[in-house]
Amino acid sequence: MMNNTKYLFILFVFCSFCKEPISSVRLEVDYEAFLSQHDMRWDVIPHRWEVAPYTGNGNVGFLFYRMESEGKNTMSIYLGRHDYYDHREAPKENQMLWIYRSRLPLGHFKLESKGNITGVDLRLSLWDAQLTGVIETLEGSYQIKGYSHSDIDVISFETIASGGELVKITWHPDAPIPPVWKSLQAGGGPKSPNWDKMRNDPMPMPPPATITEENGQRFCLQMLYKNRGETTTGWEVSGEEAGTQRLLASVHHSFPAHNSKQVVKQNLQKAKALLDNGTFEAAHTQWWHEYYPLSFLTINDAEKEAFYWIQMYKFASATRGNGPIMDLMGPWYHDTFWPMVWGDLNVELQYWTYLTANRLSVGESLVNSIDKYAKNLEDNVPDRWGNSAAVAALLPQDFIAYNGGKVPDMLVWILHDYWLHCQYAGDRERMRDKLFPLLKKAVNSYLNYLEENPVDETDGKIHVKNSWSPEYPNGHGQDINFTLALMRWSCQTLLDLNDEFDLNDPLAGEWKNIMTHLVGFQLDEHGLRIGKDIAFEKRHRHYSHLLAFYPLAVLTAEEDSLLVRTTLDHWLDITVNTHARLETMPVTGYTATGAASMYAALGDADKAYYYLDFLIKHENVSTTTMYAEGNPVIESPLSFATCVHDMLLQSMGGVIKVFPGTPARWGDATFHQLRTQGAFLVSARRKNGSTQFVAVESLEGSPCVVKTDLESPNIYIDGIRVMDSDKVLIDDSGAFSVDLKIGETVVFSSTTLRDADLTIRAIPLDDHDKNLFGFSEKTARLPGHQFYKKSPKE
Repeated sequence: MMNNTKYLFILFVFCSFCKEPISSVRLEVDYEAFLSQHDMRWDVIPHRWEVAPYTGNGNVGFLFYRMESEGKNTMSIYLGRHDYYDHREAPKENQMLWIYRSRLPLGHFKLESKGNITGVDLRLSLWDAQLTGVIETLEGSYQIKGYSHSDIDVISFETIASGGELVKITWHPDAPIPPVWKSLQAGGGPKSPNWDKMRNDPMPMPPPATITEENGQRFCLQMLYKNRGETTTGWEVSGEEAGTQRLLASVHHSFPAHNSKQVVKQNLQKAKALLDNGTFEAAHTQWWHEYYPLSFLTINDAEKEAFYWIQMYKFASATRGNGPIMDLMGPWYHDTFWPMVWGDLNVELQYWTYLTANRLSVGESLVNSIDKYAKNLEDNVPDRWGNSAAVAALLPQDFIAYNGGKVPDMLVWILHDYWLHCQYAGDRERMRDKLFPLLKKAVNSYLNYLEENPVDETDGKIHVKNSWSPEYPNGHGQDINFTLALMRWSCQTLLDLNDEFDLNDPLAGEWKNIMTHLVGFQLDEHGLRIGKDIAFEKRHRHYSHLLAFYPLAVLTAEEDSLLVRTTLDHWLDITVNTHARLETMPVTGYTATGAASMYAALGDADKAYYYLDFLIKHENVSTTTMYAEGNPVIESPLSFATCVHDMLLQSMGGVIKVFPGTPARWGDATFHQLRTQGAFLVSARRKNGSTQFVAVESLEGSPCVVKTDLESPNIYIDGIRVMDSDKVLIDDSGAFSVDLKIGETVVFSSTTLRDADLTIRAIPLDDHDKNLFGFSEKTARLPGHQFYKKSPKE
């Protein structure tokens, strides 16, 4: 058998005589070294959730910080469970979701030392998903290592005390009081009849938690009201307070079953077995070490690169494919006035992040939950609306949220995310068997609404009597552009799927009728209005009236660029540049990310960068990349990653655009195996402002159309030159249509393949550009550092 050295030498000689060597993209990235440059660091004591280290596995997680009310010798592990929701019964017409079906607080572990805490040196390793470091005290110090295990719903937290110090660990459960009801009882919240109804609700509470001990393990059981659900937190502390000790803790929420304690026992038993055979930590890190290399991205902008990779860490910490839908907090609970899933923008933005990043299995929790709870969506409409579906704007994770006899806009927008998942996955079977029937039921709700709410107009058009442009002040009215965009997208999608799969659906005529006769978008000299009688003239953080362009692509940059740019500029001029004082925050994180992605889609790279940078400079974006508007809101920083994707790679409308909105300041940018619609994996490198190569691998054999700024590129399919052949066609826009089969890769190169360097490498960083986030001297540059340096109201 030939030894490896001899084999490689012969291969080298053979390739040297080939006209064009068979070559492919080579990934040469030391992920551990690369990601360590972006680890978050703390040399300032974290004192509130916004600046705290966080870990999670999609179900459970924790934050680590010191609340001033808990004493200067105390750090706490704030434990959370993503699906810990209330399950109170209520009639459809009066569900009072805010207080009856909300997320609930869990509790925390106190770590009390002998001496008061004087300083910290903490590091959150992205590569290993672990928090490590040292807590300094007046008596000595203690080291820590903590993580939420990837495969088991268990957190592990070790302490090693020295210098006469010791660490006492105790559990402190929270009462399961719905946070909105608590706020209303304290006099907060809007003043209106609906809110007063909730404010005056008697809201009986469940019994207090009970704590028991079995064989050295403790269990805190919290039954919910009328036994509708239960949560058990179980833990065990081994070792010595004055030496080395380990906390193992597990939490499980069950409904309608009553098996939470049993599951927690099993989790702890499994964790101890892995500890005994020495594989506990390795099993945890293995998951993360397989997760990160699913794709790669590097840009010569250390701050933006770091922020991006922290979102990759945060996303996988906050959700997993087999877990619950991500709400506004992920597994990291904090009292909030928004204690569930929001369907008028937030959940949609959260679930764009994983698509281009090629992390489909991690982000599948939304589509899997839709499949699981599809029947509940049918129950959210009036009984008279047969074979229909909808959901309210805010919803618990099981989608039980009555929408009444209104238009089903929120469900249709959520289903656009489902459609995107199928597009990126290339999953036509799921598109046909799961999405099509559910989207059909949603459109049936439109048809039912139109029948019950006719509009007396003489223009022969279909009008929508009343709907809502989310969050625009007094944004209810006729022919709202938000609704018109969703109606057009949903009906056209149904028609496309009906044709693709030869379904011959009897309702196709109804969908064609809407596409033909639905009133056009409502316009004025400033572009898209909110609706027929509502001009865009007030500050508005939401881009609901622009939905037809982004993300629905009903309007396109190619055909509607003037209309879109006029609307976009006007929206931001009114919203960002007007200085009228408002009660609500006029410019939010997602205002900036929406603007960045839309300008990128228009090819305006400089404005895209401006708004991407705007997000990081927004004072509500914390130094750990968390975000709050008084309440936790996770979607804005996650959508930052979507903006980066949109600036480097786009695939709306069936065309793969490489570096379409990349600013000149990102002269060096490289990515590997980013995913596009049609199930393509794309790798590319830009150096000194010029594209060096683009490689596109087909996973499903979809039509492949590529647009690149390479002039007269050399084109190869699996290493064979295909220029000037029937395998490649060029259209009037300069896009290349490539006859690419499943498993084949096309390479566009500025040089011949022999001379091309198809290696993917990280861009080196200087020390001053490393570890730019956390809570430290380096983060003092961020407006969020000063904003969150203040103590929170307790």
